Amino acid sequence: MKERQSGKRYISGVLWDVYLYILASNGPMGVREVWRGLKLSSPSLAQYHINNLLSMKLLVQIEDGRYVVEEKNRIEVLRNFVLLRGRLISRMVFYGAFVLGLLFLYVFFWTFEWSFRDLLVLTVSVFSVLAFFYEAYVQHRGIKAGVLKF
Repeated sequence: MKERQSGKRYISGVLWDVYLYILASNGPMGVREVWRGLKLSSPSLAQYHINNLLSMKLLVQIEDGRYVVEEKNRIEVLRNFVLLRGRLISRMVFYGAFVLGLLFLYVFFWTFEWSFRDLLVLTVSVFSVLAFFYEAYVQHRGIKAGVLKF
């Protein structure tokens, strides 16, 4: 965790990996599960990072001693993602797929006459799909970089 001049805190490195691992898990995670899952050098290192996340109020300890992500303090950047089967998927992927589906419906079920309307629909749709998928790629690359402010 780093603190910059603006007073915002940043999560990076192993701390970010621990947070994402617990977030993507199907249920509560213990220290040893995090240690084994991320192949850290020792359980105490996993505990150290979990304690940092607890102090930032990003995790909550439940009754049996395991940890879950605190939903109300979830990092703002992750609100652009959907957790699907343990994977973080950008919302832009769904928007791009929707527009791409509409484009296919238009091309295959509409009589394409190469008129101004057809070219305009084709141009706007292709541009929109490319923009959505590019933005999804940029968001995914930012998640992989692992430096996010909250």
